[in-house]
Amino acid sequence: MGSLQKTAVRLLFLSVSSSASHSQFASFICSDVKTEYDKTAAISCIGNTKITNVVVKRCESCNEQNSCLETIINTWNGNYSSENGRIRLVLQHNVSEVQIQEVKATDQSSYQWYLHFDNGEGNRCTNLEVTAPEIEPDFTRNGRKLACLSSIGHRQRQIHWFDGHGTNLTGSASLVSEEAEGGLTSLTSTLHEKPTLTASEYCCTVLYDVYTKRNKTKCLSAHKAVTDYLHFTSTPDQEILKTMEAQEIPKTMEEHIPIILVLIVLVLCCFAAVLYYRHRQRAMARGSFADLLRTLLPILRQHEKAEEKAPNQECDV
Repeated sequence: MGSLQKTAVRLLFLSVSSSASHSQFASFICSDVKTEYDKTAAISCIGNTKITNVVVKRCESCNEQNSCLETIINTWNGNYSSENGRIRLVLQHNVSEVQIQEVKATDQSSYQWYLHFDNGEGNRCTNLEVTAPEIEPDFTRNGRKLACLSSIGHRQRQIHWFDGHGTNLTGSASLVSEEAEGGLTSLTSTLHEKPTLTASEYCCTVLYDVYTKRNKTKCLSAHKAVTDYLHFTSTPDQEILKTMEAQEIPKTMEEHIPIILVLIVLVLCCFAAVLYYRHRQRAMARGSFADLLRTLLPILRQHEKAEEKAPNQECDV
């Protein structure tokens, strides 16, 4: 009995060793994928030999154990597609590719691959990133209530408020999130303008990605129609304000007053300079005339004396 047990253990050990020795010859690589919302994503794994069977599971994270809750592909059971064919496996010799049609936000996840070859097996984990559409916000005003609508996007995006002077008003706004199609959300941020905080302009910034800091901004002026300031930036959160301040924002009459005063002062200075120049010219002209008189007076006097002497000389003759 003991010899039979030892023989069984030896056979099992040889079987495991043989499987391990074969598995070392099977190798493959899988790639992470980034695709746009509602497009087609293709996640693939390529091996160095023929792939016989594939199992793919959707997981919360590659770094978390026991987070794979759903099996979407299992060729052992003849399952080559799921979700009515929206997700399907294309298997060709040493290439296995999972194609996801009309990608949704909920498809963004980790995918655990279990590949079986003629000479072994292995597993890998890949990540699918879905970029949501970055639609410009819809800005409306009804009396003292301002609403900024970001109709569709990922849950992680944020809405910030600023006035024309760059003051952050986000803390005074209320946010409502609603489910949208394809696992996306619709965000509506409402700001109630207070009489004591009345500004000439309000700006709504939708931050689409907290990591890359991509955002779009729309401003509403009290004196003009809605003005778009659409831009992308990779600056930190605290510098979104600086980016907005650097943009060309229409100025109100109050902001023009310092410029007008400076122009008035410059005009008065120019007028005073002209008056001084004319006065100096007249003074110089008067000084030149006085010098001329001083020069001519001695000559005139000598001429008069000469005329007085001339009759006296005639009388003597």
